[in-house]
Amino acid sequence: MRAIIDIGTNSVRLLIAEKDDKEEWKVLKKDLRSTRLGEGMTDKAFIGKGPRERTLKAIEEFTAAARLEGASEIFAYGTSIMRDAANGAEFSDEVTAATGIPVRILSGKEEAYYSYIGAAGTPSVVTSVVDIGGGSTEMCMGFGTDIGIRHSFRLGCVRCSKQFDTTTPRGLAELKKHCFALFRDTDLMESMKNVKRWIGVGGTVTSLAAMLQELEVYDSSKVQDYVIHQEDVNRMLKHLSSLSYDEKCHLTGLMPERADIIVAGVAILDSLMEYFALPEIMVSDRDLSEGLLDADVLHPNESR
Repeated sequence: MRAIIDIGTNSVRLLIAEKDDKEEWKVLKKDLRSTRLGEGMTDKAFIGKGPRERTLKAIEEFTAAARLEGASEIFAYGTSIMRDAANGAEFSDEVTAATGIPVRILSGKEEAYYSYIGAAGTPSVVTSVVDIGGGSTEMCMGFGTDIGIRHSFRLGCVRCSKQFDTTTPRGLAELKKHCFALFRDTDLMESMKNVKRWIGVGGTVTSLAAMLQELEVYDSSKVQDYVIHQEDVNRMLKHLSSLSYDEKCHLTGLMPERADIIVAGVAILDSLMEYFALPEIMVSDRDLSEGLLDADVLHPNESR
């Protein structure tokens, strides 16, 4: 039995799984704590005392839960905030001292790769996986296990909520302009234009799928493989940006702890779908955590 603790910019997630008779991973338990490790995040990231304490407590609870379940292997991974923050490595050492679990801080390309593996597996068609996180957005294109392009953008729902005023049309326009500028600075357009299958992962897209279906209780079976159309993203962006914080907190399908960052996340998705002319994107509830289950045997080539 193996446990994965994913330490993200917005939340800490636990996944516990074991291999079945076919040597395939079967998920036994998933849990999440919104600790906002990247609170106040900008491009000059620094992890504050409050976020550190909240996040460390969640990691300690998840470590104890994994051991109680009988997990013989527990792996912890840090993402955007931990690789960007000046004190990210220091916090990693603090986690290890408190739990005994070493923390591996993933590079942007590694994060893109493992999100692809978790969501797409080994697809028989050219597939691009987009992971909109709290501090960064990763994109990975591949065919089966043959990976073509991986890229990590400094775009995330927590980071961009701090950088832009997502409560005004002008602020949203500036955010979208920023997204387009970052997309243009890469050579992705030419490579991505023939991709037919796009998969979105992360809290923004799963929340959007839950809101569009008006799910009173999050149901992974209804979120998995749900197709979101570009016009729905644009409509929801306009709707969400017109609501007050309190109104968003009471919106069916949206967790209250995402109310203050959901607009930025949807704006990033809207920008991406507009820039790459995507009519639709499929949602996956399986993501980075599932991909990390095999991180000990899968090693992405960092040069690609």
